[in-house]
Amino acid sequence: MSKHQIHQATKIPDFLVIANKRCGSTWLNRNLVEHPEIFMTSNDGNVIKGVHFFDKHYDKGVQLYAEFFKDVSNEKRLGETEHSYFWNDLVPERINKTLGAVPLIMSLRQPVERAYSHFQLRRRYLPKGNISYDFETAFRTAMKEGSSEVTWGYYGRQLKKYLEWFPLKTFCIIKYEQIVDKPAETIHQVYRFLDVNPDFTSSCITATRTPATNVPDGTCNLANKIWYSSRPTIFIRRCFRRMGFKNIGLYRRFSPPPLEMPLKKKLTAEFFDTDIKLLIKLTGMDFNSWLSESM
Repeated sequence: MSKHQIHQATKIPDFLVIANKRCGSTWLNRNLVEHPEIFMTSNDGNVIKGVHFFDKHYDKGVQLYAEFFKDVSNEKRLGETEHSYFWNDLVPERINKTLGAVPLIMSLRQPVERAYSHFQLRRRYLPKGNISYDFETAFRTAMKEGSSEVTWGYYGRQLKKYLEWFPLKTFCIIKYEQIVDKPAETIHQVYRFLDVNPDFTSSCITATRTPATNVPDGTCNLANKIWYSSRPTIFIRRCFRRMGFKNIGLYRRFSPPPLEMPLKKKLTAEFFDTDIKLLIKLTGMDFNSWLSESM
């Protein structure tokens, strides 16, 4: 039996998407879900529904993992998307020992830009008093606290740990700029990497985020707290998803200012230049435009 057949027979993934938050991971997931030769655990495609097997449930055994793939029919590839797998130091060894040297898909974004996007995402959900509106102050505070909102930008450091267990050829590394500038070409590259039909055209190639609604901050905060935390609405949301309604919720409408280049350059030089250079060395890819000296 081929490796694909072995993984399908045991109904466990033969590839993983360990893309970072705010780097196009939802876009990747949607386009993988749509492909008829691919089975993903998150079959609605809009929310990253990682199983968290390799970081939270590993001690419960691989049969638990296989339960999430019991609906597989004749798909050629089985996959899962989970952000946290890239950042847990125990995960690379666990993946290798459980799945072998399976293909791993990553999407990366200039680290200060990624942190800024993450920061703006939090502003959509949290009351004004819960998060500083000054990005540099929030960034430096998060860095002192070791918060994932900023430390998730150290790609080189973490990739080095993965390369102790996986050869570089097992990685498909996508830059966020590729997704923005050439989405069709990028997803076809991913399809070819997975050895599925590269000519399939997904309806999500140019999909954009769910638009925000004009709802006052206070109303938005209270409504979302009830909508996302109460037990009755969990059931209602599931029903909506089954009927085809996705990403239902209230979001604060605002247009964040663009990240100022002097600040981006300063934070990159202070915190990320060394790691970006490590990433270039490890991958042989061109990330030079991310360096402060290129801005």
